[in-house]
Amino acid sequence: MTTLRTSNNPRMLVWAREETGLDIVQAAEAIGVSLGALVAAENGERSLTLNQLRKAAEMYDIPFGNFYLSEPPRAKSFHPIPDFRSEPGVAGADHYRLNLEIKKCRDRRDIYLDLMRSLEIPVANFEVLKAINENSIGTKLRGRLGISQTDIRSLNFDGAYVYWKQKIEDSGVLVYESQYIPDVTGVIGAAMFYEVCPIILLKRGPENNERKLFTLLHEYAHLLLGESAINDAGSLLAIEGQKNTSDIEVACNRLAAELLIPTESVDKSSFDGLDIREKMELLSRQYKVTYSTAAVCLRRLGLISQSELRELLDGRRRENQLSRRSSGEARIPRENINRLDMGRPLFKAALEAYAVGILDVYDASRILNLRVKKIDRLVSKVKNEVLH
Repeated sequence: MTTLRTSNNPRMLVWAREETGLDIVQAAEAIGVSLGALVAAENGERSLTLNQLRKAAEMYDIPFGNFYLSEPPRAKSFHPIPDFRSEPGVAGADHYRLNLEIKKCRDRRDIYLDLMRSLEIPVANFEVLKAINENSIGTKLRGRLGISQTDIRSLNFDGAYVYWKQKIEDSGVLVYESQYIPDVTGVIGAAMFYEVCPIILLKRGPENNERKLFTLLHEYAHLLLGESAINDAGSLLAIEGQKNTSDIEVACNRLAAELLIPTESVDKSSFDGLDIREKMELLSRQYKVTYSTAAVCLRRLGLISQSELRELLDGRRRENQLSRRSSGEARIPRENINRLDMGRPLFKAALEAYAVGILDVYDASRILNLRVKKIDRLVSKVKNEVLH
């Protein structure tokens, strides 16, 4: 069989790899070629085969035709994100798939901003906090987001997560979820700060459902501080005075906990005489947070010790593992998964742009990653939400 070699621009291979944040060893692994073959291709000494170049386009998440451009379509936009992972074995761990998911988030932000310009809808700057140690900071931030405890009391745990997420999206943050963040990285969340449309990326999966609300608010706290970050589960346990603990992580945990459960709203006397599990269950019921989130907030309130927090979290981890084995995973409709992947604002903007003729059905299908025949049905189904 004849092997087809390509005549692409070697400089574009280098640009695409660096735009994804990969070093050349990671890129060779992702594409499935030897290190020597990729070095030779980037140096213009020996081109990749057609299939290898197609694989590179997939791994770098760029259009195949970009490899044949004479110049990059935009200046290099990749910037490393401060890494706050602290769990043993994952701190600093890198993986090409993690870098790819981060790049997808940034690309989706660019698409969203282009669509909003085309729709002539203004996008406001994100407002960072001027001070984080104000009295009643949680209550003030809830007011800024339009959070109503009365509304939250009427919801179940999943509904409360959706409620908080939509309020944060309505404040100008793009929230993306991904099931493709590798377990070996330990990453459960990331924040990417921009003055306009900052980004939160959350790892999706049944093993993260218990802590996804607190993770969402922890990453939101990073944005409130004007900071970008990559976090693992250990980041959510950072408390003041702990050895080798980042002050930023402590501040973000405090802000997230205050948002969920403002200190001044808690009657600590109601926890007198309760064991640690009873305390967790009570706080969970009162504020519609998961048991794990309630445990973290109990620690912040000084109602349990750090060792008791770990005991509660370890117990919840075991219970969740047993629950997943017995119940399995529910099937989620494709359009709902895509809405989680790309976030409600982009999903809505793309549908609206199609509805008013800015996008044709093929561009809408490409952006939304849905079949063409699904687009019209989906627009009809959510027309009131999109146009009003």
